Amino acid sequence: MSAVETTEPEQRLNQKLLCQGSEKLGQFFEKLDTLRGDIEAQGKVVDPSMVRQFNNLARKIDRFEASVTLVGQVKAGKTALTNVLSGNVALLPSDVNPWTSVVTSVHLNARNAKPKTRAAFTFFDDTEWDGMVKGGGRLGELARRAGAEDDLEKLRQQVSEMRQTARERLGGKFEALLGKTHKYGYVDAELMERYVCLGDPDELEENPTSQQGRFSDLTKSADIWLDIPEFKGALMIRDTPGVNDTFMVREQITIRALRGSKICVVVLSANEALNTTDLALVRLISNYDDRQVILFVNRIDELPHPGTQVPEILGSIRTTLRSYPSLKDVTVVFGSARWAEMALTSDYSGMDEEAVAALADWSKNSGFARERNRDSFVWKLSGVPTLMEAVSDCIVDQYGQRHLEKVEAALQNLTADLETKDALAEMAQTAQPMVNLDVPKLRRDVGDMRKEISAELDALMTDLRDREFMPVLDQIKQAHVEEARQELLAAFVDKSAQEEWVYDAAPLRGRLRRAYEEFGESISRKVAAQYEDAAARFTTIYQDRLGIEIADFAFNAPPAPDVPPPVVLGKTIAIDLSSNWWGRWWQRRRNIKTNAEDYATLIDAEIQTMIDDLCNSQVDDLFADFRAVLDKFLDERCSAIFEFVCMAPMLASKTVSKTTRAADFKALYRRALDLTAVE
Repeated sequence: MSAVETTEPEQRLNQKLLCQGSEKLGQFFEKLDTLRGDIEAQGKVVDPSMVRQFNNLARKIDRFEASVTLVGQVKAGKTALTNVLSGNVALLPSDVNPWTSVVTSVHLNARNAKPKTRAAFTFFDDTEWDGMVKGGGRLGELARRAGAEDDLEKLRQQVSEMRQTARERLGGKFEALLGKTHKYGYVDAELMERYVCLGDPDELEENPTSQQGRFSDLTKSADIWLDIPEFKGALMIRDTPGVNDTFMVREQITIRALRGSKICVVVLSANEALNTTDLALVRLISNYDDRQVILFVNRIDELPHPGTQVPEILGSIRTTLRSYPSLKDVTVVFGSARWAEMALTSDYSGMDEEAVAALADWSKNSGFARERNRDSFVWKLSGVPTLMEAVSDCIVDQYGQRHLEKVEAALQNLTADLETKDALAEMAQTAQPMVNLDVPKLRRDVGDMRKEISAELDALMTDLRDREFMPVLDQIKQAHVEEARQELLAAFVDKSAQEEWVYDAAPLRGRLRRAYEEFGESISRKVAAQYEDAAARFTTIYQDRLGIEIADFAFNAPPAPDVPPPVVLGKTIAIDLSSNWWGRWWQRRRNIKTNAEDYATLIDAEIQTMIDDLCNSQVDDLFADFRAVLDKFLDERCSAIFEFVCMAPMLASKTVSKTTRAADFKALYRRALDLTAVE
């Protein structure tokens, strides 16, 4: 489904402000562009037989996409912040009813975007929808296990109403839309409201034909593509559902989005930053380290005296995070998406006396030098440039460097390919045949070697998971179940205990996280060794079977993928819930031993769900990443070796021109390494 015309959202007057804070990111992409240009220039004069390798390298350079995921409570200001970061303050609906279970990804200046697609909306498929309806999602599982049937019934009603609303809006199209994707050649606020906004009940009642929220109940994710020339570089900003929502399918979708993101920006409200309702947020971000997380405390424009209140809020945040060593040095930025909107639009008409006073107070105490340009000064006061500077540092210094390592490995291998071509040309000119070259046997041997390398990787990963990781997780579970049982028994016996005893799952999550990190370090090291072995085998094939005799000739192994943080450990489990079921359960206390055993069974089951998610979801995805990198490398090496075999007759007949030689390309390679070095 697509529209005929291709348009962009209305361009804002002050989009030039978007370059502030993103200078480092822009410089990084300028270097990538220069490198890509050099590669393309060489590709235009290279032998036709080598064009594929040059094109692959250019695509590898383009493949980098900086991604930032925003998480936070409902109404913390995530969507408003997404709007200002994209330079379009009215694009995503931020002043209407909360969004449905939708992750919205805004792609700015995407390198691989399809020109005719500016928006795409993906719907839940049959399996996902049936899971919500029949089981009530994750909360339904928790409610059944904990005996909270009243909570479960409430959730069933929510899902039932959601389905009925969707049927009334869509009629017979309801089932046909499941699992489908709608694509458009334009994007605007009205289109976004149709797919991601719940809709205003009063407006729908007055105007039953209104399109607001028409597809929202079915929409799982939204992607939009914007070209912002003022923003130097490419960035993907992912807006997620609020985590403080009883409809916990939103939490699962947020966790899924975080697993694919490089940087996590936690958006807090200055009026209640990291209070008790933010415990779900703390659980999520505690699985990162402080280099991957940035806290943005929004809405300081609503504080009467931000100059004195901001230091107090910062102190409170640091105190809350003191129990999480991985977050002790996390970056905290204070600001206001509302002020950023005003700066982008040059519209300050909505400010009352209190708002003016708050802005004046912060301008005196923020540490920024006053500027003559009001919009530029307010933009700085909004905290958005400071946030972008922190994001740029994280992306360039960590993930940008990793991308350059991958490009460097590809450059080295392309150099080796050019050396091979030169060597074969020299052999052809001297009528020296390739040694031991039986092409059918070479194909069989290379195919067998590829299967063997792949099987060895699978065996390694499976063995490490089953023999090294799973036993450790099982030991952690058994220890914590027994610990919880003993603590509960002690609480039952203690007649002076007036408050309900609650099991603290934070130590459990900490031990599971450390076990996962140790496993990740171990498997990354061993997978990297297997990558090196695979590269060495191909080097041997070239030397022994093609007769390549070049000093220091070798193929470079691809870097192993990063091990993502175990964000699945942040999901809510029954022992996290403080609802009516626990109060009733605690008050029963008729048979101490039986109750303790029942609770131990509950905790055992809940820990097992975390372990299952960790192994069947997180680790399986990690294994898939490891396999994908190896498969890509094997594809490139296998294709190259047989291209050289086919090239030999042409080299012998001197029909291939020698334009780009290895010696020439090595000079480009050295320049490329200097160009892309991260300071």
